Amino acid sequence: MRKAPRGQAVVEFALVAPIFFALIFGVIAAGYLFFQNSAIGDGAQGGAREALVETQFNSITNPLAMGKICESGLPVAIETAVQRAANILPVDPNPLCNYSGPNNVLTQTAVAGDASITLTATGGLASPTSITVKVTYVAHPLRPVLATTITLRSTSTLTVQSAANG
Repeated sequence: MRKAPRGQAVVEFALVAPIFFALIFGVIAAGYLFFQNSAIGDGAQGGAREALVETQFNSITNPLAMGKICESGLPVAIETAVQRAANILPVDPNPLCNYSGPNNVLTQTAVAGDASITLTATGGLASPTSITVKVTYVAHPLRPVLATTITLRSTSTLTVQSAANG
């Protein structure tokens, strides 16, 4: 009888295992990144739907706010609608109060690590013809291994239907 060489299986495992585990880890990280990208898209759609329903934007008269224009938050704040739709991601809880007049853009005060929301109202905030909500999130798919970041963005645009076009 011929004896099998001792230790051969251990050496083969030592050579193949790192490649196998790196491949499995990469597939899991890519799957989670895809899941986050899908959540960003859902968040943008949820925020655009809420912004379309919420047609009121308040002008804050608080002297400390210096006349900022903010979303009304009624019936639900846009950032809350985005958080509900993209429930696996941390969404910036700050209200949309940073107004850029010429472009009719509302943004948030950024919070590091959270998804941020930008709202653009074509035709003005008082009576927009379309509303675009953009959600941006910086993902860290391989954080334990590499310091790589990937910026995920999704935009959803909805057109305001007038009662005459109903």
